[in-house]
Amino acid sequence: MGRRNTTTRRQFLKFFPTTSIGLSLGSSVSAKASPGKYGKLHDTTKCIGCKRCISACKRWNKLKIDRDEELTDRETDLTGKTWVVVNLTRDKKNREDRHYQHWACQHCIKPACAGVCPVKAIKKLPEGPVVVDENKCIGCRYCYQACPYKVPRFDFEKRVTRKCTMCHDRIPRVKPACVAACPVEALDFGLKQEILTKARKRTEEVGGYLLGEHEAGGTDFLTVLSTTPEDLGLVVAPKKVVNRNLDKIRITSYGFMGASLLTGLMYMYSRTEEEQKEEEEEEKKE
Repeated sequence: MGRRNTTTRRQFLKFFPTTSIGLSLGSSVSAKASPGKYGKLHDTTKCIGCKRCISACKRWNKLKIDRDEELTDRETDLTGKTWVVVNLTRDKKNREDRHYQHWACQHCIKPACAGVCPVKAIKKLPEGPVVVDENKCIGCRYCYQACPYKVPRFDFEKRVTRKCTMCHDRIPRVKPACVAACPVEALDFGLKQEILTKARKRTEEVGGYLLGEHEAGGTDFLTVLSTTPEDLGLVVAPKKVVNRNLDKIRITSYGFMGASLLTGLMYMYSRTEEEQKEEEEEEKKE
């Protein structure tokens, strides 16, 4: 994490001629995708909005800490340096029904972001997390466009897309940082089937709605809501992601060359001046 893009110009040029084909016909997410071994749960009816989960996430992942995010109830959004946000939600039908929602990557069972990545920098691990390989990412941001929740965010300093990793470097030995930091056990983590059972039971107890069981084809991050996402004004993802159409998002009738050119430009934009100087020196020696 935090390492620069190590793809060299020479390696990219080898890839470049096939980029257009990859963008047009690239592998889509497997229809046989299955839930991860582990799952994460957030119970909004228990959350007190302390935002310790945000601090814990930033400390573990060495992200810039913004104290304003932790000291205000104003709505905040995900960024390349903020992978978790906690916002206050209100029921449109009952304004007295107020709860905090912990929002991060949903770790979809069939991640649309992985299906559109032209360099296969995103993958879903068997354990459940959907992760971005920052050494492969070229910063094209197709993943953001494809994600039904618009979770992946571009880090303008590192020139790559970043998001919650479900602390895949901690599990299964240790719970994700956010879960471990929660003082009221509003966050939980464990074997996916056990988490799903707990989530269903809790949803029934509060007469609420279980977010993530069916949305976007199902996710490995589940959220117990007091009512429906629509009533809370939350993003409503389709229950089915048609993966075979994801490639059409990446390229249209403008042709192969346009897609190749776009990817090439994004690659050049994502590189640091230091890398460019290093390669120029290598070329002089040759």
